[in-house]
Amino acid sequence: MNTMASDVDVAVLEQVFGTASEGASLEQRAKSSKKRFVRSLDQVAEWSAQATGRELSAYEVLSAYGMDVLRKVADEGYAPLCSSPRSAGDLVRERRGLLGLDVPYVAKAAGVDCDAVILLEAYKRVAIKKAENVAQILGLDERLLSWKSEPPPDNDRVAVRLRSVGQERPQLTPVVVAAIAEAAWVASTQLRLERDLGIRPAPTPLEKSDNYGGPGYPPFQQGYYLASHARDELKFGTGPLPIPLRELAEDRLGIPVVQTELGSSIAGVTVEFGQDRAIVLNLSGKNRDVFVRRATVAHELGHLLFDPAPRLETLRVDEYSDLERGAHEVRDPVEQRANAFGIEFLAPRAAVADYYRMAPDGEGVWAVMDHFGVSYTAARYQIRNGLDQQLPLERLVISGNRTPDVSWEGREGYTAIYHPIHAVRPSRAGRFSGVVVRAAEESVISWDTAASMLESEASEVERAASAIKDLFPPVFG
Repeated sequence: MNTMASDVDVAVLEQVFGTASEGASLEQRAKSSKKRFVRSLDQVAEWSAQATGRELSAYEVLSAYGMDVLRKVADEGYAPLCSSPRSAGDLVRERRGLLGLDVPYVAKAAGVDCDAVILLEAYKRVAIKKAENVAQILGLDERLLSWKSEPPPDNDRVAVRLRSVGQERPQLTPVVVAAIAEAAWVASTQLRLERDLGIRPAPTPLEKSDNYGGPGYPPFQQGYYLASHARDELKFGTGPLPIPLRELAEDRLGIPVVQTELGSSIAGVTVEFGQDRAIVLNLSGKNRDVFVRRATVAHELGHLLFDPAPRLETLRVDEYSDLERGAHEVRDPVEQRANAFGIEFLAPRAAVADYYRMAPDGEGVWAVMDHFGVSYTAARYQIRNGLDQQLPLERLVISGNRTPDVSWEGREGYTAIYHPIHAVRPSRAGRFSGVVVRAAEESVISWDTAASMLESEASEVERAASAIKDLFPPVFG
C-alpha cells in the first residue's frame, strides 16, 4: 500500500485522521491517528459512546476499505460498505456449503445461537460481532463481510480443497474440516498483521525443488540431501537442533504453526493460500507425545520449504500411519521425500549412529530419542540407517516406560497448555496472540478487534498484554 500522504490535501488528512496524526504515508498517518470508528454489518461510521458495533482503528478502516471510505465518513459521518444486501449472507452460505458444515455446528463452533447463522444467511440484520465469529470459523476474512460479494480467490481455493479432500477421506469429519478452516483464518490473519507491523522474517534462502528422484535415485535420497542442505543454510551443524521447531518455523522461517484438535488419525496439515503457507498441527492423538509432534512439524516443513505449489495442491493432509513408516516404505514420492527430510533434519544419520555407539548397552535408542528429540519409531529407523542397516529393527528397543522430559514440552508447546487468556482456544494461543497484542498496541487494530480475535474482553487482553509479551519476545523484539 504505502500511499504518499503528500498526494492528499493537508486539510483532508487532518479531517480524516485528526490534527495529531503524522507521517509521510497514509499508513503512517492512520497508525498515529487517535480517531476511532465503528462498523456494523453494512456500514462504517465515526465512533460514539453509544455505538454497539465493532470498534476499528483508523488503520483498520484504511487497510480494509480504503481512503475513499474514510473521506466519506469524514464528510457525512458514515459510509455504506454493502455492495448488496445479499452479499454477507451469500458469502457465508456458499462457504458453509463448500465446507459441508451444517448450521448447528457452525453456530456452536462460533459461539453464537443458530438463529444468528440463519438470519445472516437470510440477509437479515445480525450483530456484527456474531457475524465476524461465524466468518472466522469458516476461514473467511471477517473484515470483508458485505464489502466484497465474493471471497478472495486464494482463500476460496482452500475451502474448495478442504471440501474435496473431505469427500475423498472419510476421516475428515465436519469437526476436522471446521478446525482446519479456522486454523487457515488464524494463519492468514497472523501473516497479514505481521506485514502491517513490518515484522515478517526475511525470506529463507531455501528454494523449492521439483526433484523427487528417478531411476537409481529414490525420493528419500533427495529428502536426505534437502535436510543436509537446509541445516547448512541455517548453520545448524549436525547435532540436535539449537532452537525449538515451533520457534524455527515461525520466527526464523515465517511459517505459522497453528495447533488445534484434528481427531485421532491426522498428524498435521499443510495449507497454502496465495503466496503463503502454514502448518496446522494436531494436538490430539499421538501428537500428544512431544517427540511425535516434533516429527510432524519437521515433516510438514519438508513440504512447505521445498514442495512446489502443484505438488502441495493447496492442502495436504498427513496421517500418523504414513509418518511412522520408514522413508523408503512410502509409495507417494512427495511423502517419501518429506518423511526422509523430516527425520534427517531432526537427527542426521551419521550423528545418530555416533551417539548410539557411545550410549551404555541397552540405552542407545532412548539416548538418541532424548538427545535429538525424536520419536521411538524415528529413532529406530535412523539408527538402523546410520549403521548401514547392520542391526535389525527387532534389536532396537527401549526398556521400561520412558517419557520425554517436561522441558521438551515447555520448549515446543507451552502456550497450548498455558496462556494468560484462559478462554482462548489453542489455535489462537501461539505466536498469533503475540502478534494481535502488538498490532493493538501500535493501532494496526483496535483493542476491541484484538479481543474478538482472542475471544475475550478488551480489558482482559490489555491486562494480559505484558504476560503475552513475555511469551513471545521475537514478536516484540
